[in-house]
Amino acid sequence: MIDVSLEFVVRALNQSLVTSFDLESDVVVINNLVDPNGSTPQKNQNRLVITLVNLEYETNKRYYGGQQWESSMVNRVNPAVFFNLDVLVSANFDDYAESLKFLTAAIGFFQENLVISRASSPNLPDGVALLKFEIENTPSTKTHNLWTALGAKYVPSIVYKIRHVAVDARQIKGGSTMVQDTSTAVVQ
Repeated sequence: MIDVSLEFVVRALNQSLVTSFDLESDVVVINNLVDPNGSTPQKNQNRLVITLVNLEYETNKRYYGGQQWESSMVNRVNPAVFFNLDVLVSANFDDYAESLKFLTAAIGFFQENLVISRASSPNLPDGVALLKFEIENTPSTKTHNLWTALGAKYVPSIVYKIRHVAVDARQIKGGSTMVQDTSTAVVQ
């Protein structure tokens, strides 16, 4: 669901920016900032680039289950695992002012959509229940270390944390029938 969640975010952000700026083509991509050979991918040119920079395992136990109900059966399943995704939104435009314009618009999109749920977005993909966005406060040393680790030259950017993204194989481990009758009548 990590890929599905990020692809949904890219589509929603892209749709917002294309509409806001009356663009004729997509302006948001999900991609690495640097190719394995060290060059900037052509696909990133004059685009907002969404890059997964960290996965954090969510240990909050209230999200865990273990049972799945289907008609008259209760199936035992391993609970889904949840992750917080740190994504880098970088504005990779030739013109610095364009970079700032699109980065500001992206921040506005996330500020307007702090939470995306089925109620606010009925086209949320199956398996994705909720997406929560938070700005990840990154001091300059952490930002420097991130860009150094990525092997890229700094461009205007911001890091967002997307909370509680589920990964669930939906593998049934066992099952039993549900209790159908709880009468306590005494038979004579």
